[in-house]
Amino acid sequence: MRILVQFTAILAGLLALSATMVPSALAQERDDEADHQALREFKTLFEKAASENNLELMKPHLHQPFSVVTYTDREFSDFEAFKARWQKTRDEIVGSGSYKVTLLPERSEIYGDIAIAHGDSENVLITGAGKEYHFTSHWTAVFRKVDGQWKIVRVHSSLDPFGNPMVVGEVWRKVTQVGVGAGVGGLILGGLFAFMVLRRRARAVPAARTPGNS
Repeated sequence: MRILVQFTAILAGLLALSATMVPSALAQERDDEADHQALREFKTLFEKAASENNLELMKPHLHQPFSVVTYTDREFSDFEAFKARWQKTRDEIVGSGSYKVTLLPERSEIYGDIAIAHGDSENVLITGAGKEYHFTSHWTAVFRKVDGQWKIVRVHSSLDPFGNPMVVGEVWRKVTQVGVGAGVGGLILGGLFAFMVLRRRARAVPAARTPGNS
């Protein structure tokens, strides 16, 4: 009988404990989902900032300090320097054309006040001359929650240089230029060589016809 009473007491305690844990777990789950939703909003924000060439949209959401590594393997920790380099690269490559990026994020990982987001992106770039390029890239972003708001601490973007149509196209253009240049250079050298040979032969003929040799 005593054992039954003890077992009943233990069971009641476990039930009471689980009753307090379930609401807590549900509340934590709701908090996590709210954080995931807040992080997902950065997708729309960045797509808009990049596609509309308005990086100022990102500035209020940057942690201090922050850093970013771009496709071109440059690292920045100053927003104005990053924005200036972004604009210069865009002017050189896009010009009067357009650039659009679509992020394809995987589910973020949240560890307290730190979150790690990562995924791929699809990029469409149209130059001022109307040439269109499609390429993919990979990215990782680290966030920190400050006063209830997620801030960008670190962003790293990378792409495959050998699979990038812009890079391949530029390399092929350079190779073609070098090939044409080499061909023209070869023709010039060949012409000079032929001219030198003919000139030497022309000089040798009168010498062979002098009176002492006739």
